[in-house]
Amino acid sequence: MYDLIVVGGGIAGLTVAYRLRHQNILLLEKESVAGGRTLSRQLGDYVYNAGAQVIMGGQSPVAALADELGVARTLIDKTKVPLFFDGKLYSASSQAGLLARLPLSLPDKLRFGLGALRIQRRYGPVAHRAFDPADPRIIELNQSTAAEFLGSLSPDLCKIWNAIATISDGESIDLTTAFHPVMVMLHFLDQEYAVVGGTHQLTLALGRAIGNHLRLGADVREVRETETGVEVTANTLTGEESFQAERCVMAMPGPITRSLVKTLPDWKREALEKIDYASQTSAAFLLDRPSEQWMGTGVWRVPIAGHRACAITDPTFFYADEVKRRSGQGLLRVYTGDLASKELQTLPRQEAMDELRRDLDQIFPGIAAHVIESDIAHWALANPKWRVGHTEIYPSLQAPAGRIHFCGDYTSPGYMNGSVLSAYRVVDELGAFR
Repeated sequence: MYDLIVVGGGIAGLTVAYRLRHQNILLLEKESVAGGRTLSRQLGDYVYNAGAQVIMGGQSPVAALADELGVARTLIDKTKVPLFFDGKLYSASSQAGLLARLPLSLPDKLRFGLGALRIQRRYGPVAHRAFDPADPRIIELNQSTAAEFLGSLSPDLCKIWNAIATISDGESIDLTTAFHPVMVMLHFLDQEYAVVGGTHQLTLALGRAIGNHLRLGADVREVRETETGVEVTANTLTGEESFQAERCVMAMPGPITRSLVKTLPDWKREALEKIDYASQTSAAFLLDRPSEQWMGTGVWRVPIAGHRACAITDPTFFYADEVKRRSGQGLLRVYTGDLASKELQTLPRQEAMDELRRDLDQIFPGIAAHVIESDIAHWALANPKWRVGHTEIYPSLQAPAGRIHFCGDYTSPGYMNGSVLSAYRVVDELGAFR
């Protein structure tokens, strides 16, 4: 019998197992390689992140974990604030400069600028603190939709806020709460770091550190609490197997956790039933000339208003100039929100890539003729949707149910940082095993 079984080898599950690697534990992961949504892929001379893109904050939990593991990271030295709006890419060295350049009416510029100042003054302090669902300011951001929070907006301001909301939550302002759009707006100019060789290097390093505690190709089918512990049944490379442990950590997305754990108490099941996920599609296009020809200098990520794509990033941005000159190639990553992703997932792979290439060509006319190669990845469970009242169920989502503990993105906001913090919370709960 194991002391602990961790189900799910994304960054949350890997972090739990890494912290407890000197104990009698087992991590079960369905895929042939661990990492979850941190997948990175090679395209031409460059690596791009099909899933999680960056480490947010030089002193953040993920940054500290990368440093501890010896995983190199490099500052994304973005010098421009961009937005693709009304058929044109605008950029400036500051948010105020960008606002001045956008083709908005004076009343819209004043409303957006004053609104941004109010948001900074009221919510800036909570953007860099540990998430506290009881904080009155957090409650304010989650007690109504973002559209209700922002009030009456002109069509142009709706386009801008919908672009911000889709990047942050995958959904428009009439569906999501204000929490993530406001947090993304506040973090937009913060320091961001790229993992050298792709974000997947971080989770690969965790997997190496865990060593023989990690079992790949183990598709968990059922988790049950018993009188003496927890039983986990999985289809493995050798057939169906059952594993026993004193305790279990579920490090899977909320809907999967709900379907796998057969002994959930009603209060836990009811909380998990309220969790839904937004989809995301990520596509990359290798180009026969440098990315800067379209993105401009100093631009790493461009929010897109009014298109199927919600943002474009330049994965070559943090490569050395010498590497880029020698390659002569460029690479752009395009990603979508929930509705566009769901539509694309119904299409054959090549047709889905063609659709996004056409969208990219509308944004940057003529770029399709310069595409050498392309790739695409769909994430059906990309990010938890934040709906009105979301913070009210956090205590129930985080709390252990008997011998089963829960971590992952739906138990803590903040993307990768939130997932790592959720792992540390569970490790604290399991203090007896340290």
